[in-house]
Amino acid sequence: MKKKKTNTEEEIEIEEQPGSIFSKIPSWILITIVKYWAAAAAVFFIIIGGVDIGFDFTYDSPDPVVIMRISGTIVVLIALFLALFQNYVTKLLGRALYSRRNNTRRYVVYNQKGFSAFIFYLGYCFLMSFALFFIITYLGYKGFIFDPFGTTGGAGIEPFSYALCYIILDTIVILIKNTVINIYQRIKYKKQMENNEPIVVEAQA
Repeated sequence: MKKKKTNTEEEIEIEEQPGSIFSKIPSWILITIVKYWAAAAAVFFIIIGGVDIGFDFTYDSPDPVVIMRISGTIVVLIALFLALFQNYVTKLLGRALYSRRNNTRRYVVYNQKGFSAFIFYLGYCFLMSFALFFIITYLGYKGFIFDPFGTTGGAGIEPFSYALCYIILDTIVILIKNTVINIYQRIKYKKQMENNEPIVVEAQA
């Protein structure tokens, strides 16, 4: 005798049924791949492809002013590219994959809507690109070349290694953010329990 399914069971079955091959991939892997591609693309299009659209990042003299000007231009352009992509692609992907069972918001630095979110990402990506540029440059100056893919030829910044560094640094920031949020929510929950207040679940930032 076939057991008749209730409406609730049918809804759960439909919700868990994979709609495409992407549904079989964990959300954090999808979001990480998108972040990695964005960072690699930023370096490729800005530094490598920038020459084709009129940007010149070469310098012949060791003048610190010239070096700082060119380095600053690279940092700003990479930050702008990353801010646009992270705000309008990565964040939207995280929101699209979000559900009560799959809190993808914890994989993204900032989840709010509006132009203020882009301003936040612009500042965040500027700090990230500034830190990554000078960390990689400084390590190269000291003789330590971070090049796990073997594509730099011994010096400089290249897309794949830069993107890997970005993922590492971004993951550290997200872990710190999630830890702070969890501590705050636990403290707030404890206070609400002590004061017999209704429990309010807030969306993660």
